[in-house]
Amino acid sequence: MTKLTESFAAIDGVRTRVLAGGAGPGPATVLLHGGLPGVSPFCGGTHLWGSMPDRLAERGRIFVPDLLASGDTEAGVGPLTVERMVAHVTALIDSQAREPVQLVGHDLGGLVALWTAIDHPDRVASLTIVASNAASPTGDGVENLSLLSPPRPLWSRESQAWAYDRLSYSHHHIDADLLDASVRAAGLAGHRAVADPDRPATESDIQVSIMRAKSRFFRVAREAGVRVPTQIIWAKNDPLVSVDHGVWLYRIIAAKQRAAHFHLINRSGSFPFREQPDEFFRLLTAFQSGLAAEAA
Repeated sequence: MTKLTESFAAIDGVRTRVLAGGAGPGPATVLLHGGLPGVSPFCGGTHLWGSMPDRLAERGRIFVPDLLASGDTEAGVGPLTVERMVAHVTALIDSQAREPVQLVGHDLGGLVALWTAIDHPDRVASLTIVASNAASPTGDGVENLSLLSPPRPLWSRESQAWAYDRLSYSHHHIDADLLDASVRAAGLAGHRAVADPDRPATESDIQVSIMRAKSRFFRVAREAGVRVPTQIIWAKNDPLVSVDHGVWLYRIIAAKQRAAHFHLINRSGSFPFREQPDEFFRLLTAFQSGLAAEAA
């Protein structure tokens, strides 16, 4: 198995951790993890991807960062917003890749990936949005109570195990490695800089910026649209976001982008790349290989 290497670099002025590996021609794959720093009851980072980076490195180049205020990446200066995260990811791509990348984003990473593709289509060869409540259309409806009243203290091992279990179709992917890495992330500088267990999520900088980014997306969708090939991979049993939300996200993008695809993974909650890794790997690599064949 290809071994990923860990490095630290100053990206957009922020000390950033990146895992990288693989070799060969063609665009590199970039994985952007989920989790709202300081808001989600689990701590995001590269560890969320499980074995997927290693599997993808077997077929080509890949790099996987800890996003701002997650894992070993610091929060930087100023409010944590989607706009800052997009700038950070764009600078990361510029530092790591010589050609446009295959950008894959889960959850909040899906919204960051979407806006990176919208703002910088010259740097993105393809876009895959995975189980992303953050990127999906928001309408009136009943408040989602899936993560109501987590065990205290927040971000403890018990609290994070509870959150992963609530968000999953099955608990089998929740292993010691995931929990160890999540608890470690809770104690690092990035998370500590934005974590405030007493502040309502709706008042956090990142949550406010998510709503702002969603509103901006509808304007873009009506005008130029998303200018890179896009795949939506959704999970049938995700408690955070419905299948209808994924379908509508696909319809909005497909109205302007002919190379748009939608795939639904059954028997999976919020983490399809962990819960159904073989199916996720098949869908992601088939999409990328199909685009490469068309370009050849």
